[in-house]
Amino acid sequence: MTESDFQSLGVEPLVAHIGPPSGWIPIGIDMIAWAESDVQTFDMEMLGQAVQVRATPVKYVWDFGDGTVLTTSFPGRPYPEKDVSMRYVHQGWYEVSLVTQLSGEYSVNGGAWQPIAGTIEVASEKRWVYSDLRESRLVGDEVPEEYRREPERGSDTMGPPNPDARVETLTSPQTKH
Repeated sequence: MTESDFQSLGVEPLVAHIGPPSGWIPIGIDMIAWAESDVQTFDMEMLGQAVQVRATPVKYVWDFGDGTVLTTSFPGRPYPEKDVSMRYVHQGWYEVSLVTQLSGEYSVNGGAWQPIAGTIEVASEKRWVYSDLRESRLVGDEVPEEYRREPERGSDTMGPPNPDARVETLTSPQTKH
């Protein structure tokens, strides 16, 4: 079993989550990221032998679209945990992506597991989040449309980079920001 054999198995991307799930987050509030991370197994036949392959997530690279990139060896957990979290400092739309690196092992006819040299990477479906100040405003009985929802994504509503963005590897879950 080679790395290219491993790559050709069709390993499914992990389901990435960002929260809160509403589609927007206030500036300066922790946005939490996590992935549904399970070992994937594949049964096949090679050269007349029953072969089982398992793909195990080993590294997660989160790009939050503002220059913040967090690399972890763990998938994170949903709120209230803050294992993988960050804060936007500017208003606008940001695209959040996750690329997962997986290692592989194979077993022939139920024998001992053998490592597959190398790893593969799979990209999860990208997510969009709108960061906004969301201040309280006295508006009377009629709430203006601009305060009810996020603006359409477009070149004029994309969030700018954060000049102080974090690019780091987390070796253990964050407990606080």
